[in-house]
Amino acid sequence: MIYYMGSLAGKKPLNRGGNNGNMCHLKINAEEFNPKVMFHYKQKMVYEVPEHTHDFLTIQYVVSGRCSYVINGQELEAKKEDLVILNPGTLHRSLPSHGKNEATVFYLGFENLNIKGYPDNYIPIYNTVIPIRKYQHEIYNCYHEIIATQEKKDVGWDLLTKVLSQQFLVLVLKELSPQRSGNIQDYFQLKMYDKNTIAQTITQYFQENYMKKISVEEIARYTYLSTTYVTKIYKEITGDTPINYLINLRMNKAQEILREGHFSVQEVAKQVGYEDPYYFSKLFKKRYGCSPSEYKKKSS
Repeated sequence: MIYYMGSLAGKKPLNRGGNNGNMCHLKINAEEFNPKVMFHYKQKMVYEVPEHTHDFLTIQYVVSGRCSYVINGQELEAKKEDLVILNPGTLHRSLPSHGKNEATVFYLGFENLNIKGYPDNYIPIYNTVIPIRKYQHEIYNCYHEIIATQEKKDVGWDLLTKVLSQQFLVLVLKELSPQRSGNIQDYFQLKMYDKNTIAQTITQYFQENYMKKISVEEIARYTYLSTTYVTKIYKEITGDTPINYLINLRMNKAQEILREGHFSVQEVAKQVGYEDPYYFSKLFKKRYGCSPSEYKKKSS
């Protein structure tokens, strides 16, 4: 079922495509941020949708499976955990996959979104189909909460889904924003090299990049210090070594994701920075006394 939050009539489309521009900077004043949520619904992509445009912003989140889009004449594949950003005036049509690859897609429509320097309801993006890399867990949970609230229909459900849909939009903007580049050199161009600053910066870097490959050797290289000295400073200030802190952070994040029960152990491992699921499972079992799969089963 489709839940519309406002009228779609009487609008004029912008003659702009959706695959130009730069990645999105969050040039939005919080006091002025009040996007109008027009609709939010989940649907299996079963039928081919003819070529068309929208005069509002549409965000499509591929929950599962695979599908394709023809965007301004170019065919692009979208798969699980991809975002499809369709700015006003973007000419597009969708092509479903059938069988085991059939896609389930979450659709949201917005008006009254204003990013400084861009047309109304326009998100500057480097591509129309964008893999989610930083906020997979948060975006999935927000989607899941919207659908659960919609289906339960408790008192105030419509107000809550509006707020959650706006939260989903903010998470998408964060995903697209380059303000936190994640480049280690951007964190460690420090004007002051006192022990507290180094320890705090390392902790911040871990918290924002735990899903990536990280090494103390690389941190030492950018701080122009030895790995031994970096480890000594960090333990002196925090009471723990950098590696232990990072492992504990990743295991805590993994525990949160496993409790939700929506991702495989291999997917969880990647989301917390481990390419090798067996190594991840070994660390998890050492910390919690059971394997990730056993923990997931007990939590469901």
